[in-house]
Amino acid sequence: MIIAAGLSPAWQQILEVDSLQVGEVNRCQSAHWSASGKVINVGIAVRHLDISCESIFSAGGYTRELIEADLTQLHVPCRILDQQNPTRICTTVLDRSTGQTTELVENATAVSAEEVSAFAEEYRNYVSSADVVVLTGSLPTGAPATLYHDLLANTDCPVILDARGPELEAALMQSPFLVKPNLEELEQTLARPLPSTDQMIKGMQEINQRGATWVVISQGKDALWATSEQQVYRFTPAKAKVVNPIGCGDSLAAGIACGIHEGRSIPDAIRWGMASAADNLTQLLPARLSKTRVQTFFEQIEMEQLV
Repeated sequence: MIIAAGLSPAWQQILEVDSLQVGEVNRCQSAHWSASGKVINVGIAVRHLDISCESIFSAGGYTRELIEADLTQLHVPCRILDQQNPTRICTTVLDRSTGQTTELVENATAVSAEEVSAFAEEYRNYVSSADVVVLTGSLPTGAPATLYHDLLANTDCPVILDARGPELEAALMQSPFLVKPNLEELEQTLARPLPSTDQMIKGMQEINQRGATWVVISQGKDALWATSEQQVYRFTPAKAKVVNPIGCGDSLAAGIACGIHEGRSIPDAIRWGMASAADNLTQLLPARLSKTRVQTFFEQIEMEQLV
């Protein structure tokens, strides 16, 4: 089983416009709604890749019922904990004339100490049955920066961590198996710019030395890099038609988790994650993957081990 856990779910609105005009009235050609946010996207992606999963998060307000109904329809197992504040709504605007995506992201609403404690307890109740865990998402106000560190301390299986800044710093002391910040988040964690590829790789391996067995950084359509203390890999993504990029990073994490669960080598697990992200890119709603399509993208991804 794979467990996805986090405290930043969302109810997602996706709007398609012919041409976005800032400061003007824009009429949408279509509107779509779905359960989303990192922890939910990971759970949906894992479910679509035919691996048993459980998503653990808290939600509140009327959007909780919408999220629960959507996940029930998708047959995505989840443990939704009570939260007093309403779950956020995020909006994505897809400009079909330019292909650009505009995100209006509401920060996750604050949680109480009691809600954080209930979330951590629920995680501990389930983690013993997990083969792989994905801890993902920014932490809302009220959650301590050490939350992922504390959850890792109670976890014996490989953990993929999608976090940044203080949360990542604290978690490194518990040696997560794989972390996947983006370049900006890596620079934020190291408190310095990394303007060249060589500097980026050195920065990634600093994170390896500080506890993460593997570090993965994606550069969109250009390349994905993965490092351990001794190894450096460069991956060339498959070409995919862009429909909606929302959820690609979450599908990457989910695909890697599924690859590890299935016993693939780490480079091949990363390729499986990249193929999942490529498939997500071609879909309107996030994380609605097809294992057949993912396999097709997997075969197109090139890998090079660098010395």
